[in-house]
Formats: sequence, structure tokens, C-alpha cells
Amino acid sequence: VLALSTFAHNKPNLIKGLLPDLLPLLYDQTIVKQELIRTVDLGPFKHIVDDGLELRKAAFECVDTLLDSCLDQVNPSSFIVPYLKSGLDDHYDVKMPCHLILSKLADKCPAAVLAVLDSLVDPLQKTINFKPKQDAVKQEVDRNEDMIRSALRAIASLNRISGGDCSVKFKNLMNEISKSQTLWEKYYSIRNE
Repeated sequence: VLALSTFAHNKPNLIKGLLPDLLPLLYDQTIVKQELIRTVDLGPFKHIVDDGLELRKAAFECVDTLLDSCLDQVNPSSFIVPYLKSGLDDHYDVKMPCHLILSKLADKCPAAVLAVLDSLVDPLQKTINFKPKQDAVKQEVDRNEDMIRSALRAIASLNRISGGDCSVKFKNLMNEISKSQTLWEKYYSIRNE
């Protein structure tokens, strides 16, 4: 995955002919694999470790690079629904590149995004409505704020697509944002960046 990402970034012409064979393998790395999740017993506590997290994050970052360098070779419709949607529901470290990918797709392939807009609203809504636990440390609160801002950035990109108002779910999401003063202030500042 890292080699593909490096080639896509530095020498995209070397991999363009290979992408039809490589993309299904890359997309497969974006899926949560249960066999890579394990529970570590720490005495009275149990800690869940996801050994596939770094690989999923790298795979989504590779897709992001491919959207910049080889968009003509990547079929966004085959990627958006199953893979990007699962990434938007994944761990914080995976959601962040997925928000960036969604923003790019909204700008570069608006028709493909509009076709599946309804299926993308739920994970975005969960992200902006997520509240950290009462006993969360400052670092967790800050990470959550960063994640909300990232999701709002993707929502702003989706809102710029003409015809985005044809999705009832997306309209409801925008209404929810406009009714919450804190979300609206964040959204407004992001939209005006």
C-alpha cells in the first residue's frame, strides 16, 4: 500500500496501466477485518487492539493520493458506497482521510457523489453528533473537535454540489446543523475559509 501510494504521488505514469488490477486489492485493505482485532487482558481491564487500523488508514490515504494523480483511472462510483461509507463509520484515524476523500470527490466527481448522497449522510451525522464521555481527557475532547470540523468540511463540500438539495436526508442534516448554534458557527467558519 505504501509503495503504491509513493508511486501514485511521485511517478503516477508508472502505475496507471496496473491500476485495474491493483485497485480491488487496495479497496480490500480499507475494510475492517475481524481477524485483526484482538482483546488484550490487562488485569481488571480489557483493551481492544485493532492491528489492521494502520493499514486501513494507509489504504485510504493512498486512495486520496490516487484521486489527485490518477483520477481518470479510478472509478469513484465503485469506491464510494461500500468502501468510503465503511471508512466514514470507522476509527477516528480512518475517518479523517475519508472526510478529505469525500470533499475531493464532491469537487471532482459531483454526479457520482450525488447518486449515493443518502447513504453517506448517516455516518456524517453520527460524527457531528458524537459527544465524548464526561470523564474524557482534554486530548480526547480536542480530537473529537477536530473530527467534527473535518466532517463539517466534508458537509460544506457536499453542500456546494448543485442538486445536493434533492436529498431529503441531506436537507435534514443541514437543518440540524443550522438549529445548533455551536455546529452552525463551526460550519459557517469552515465554509468561509
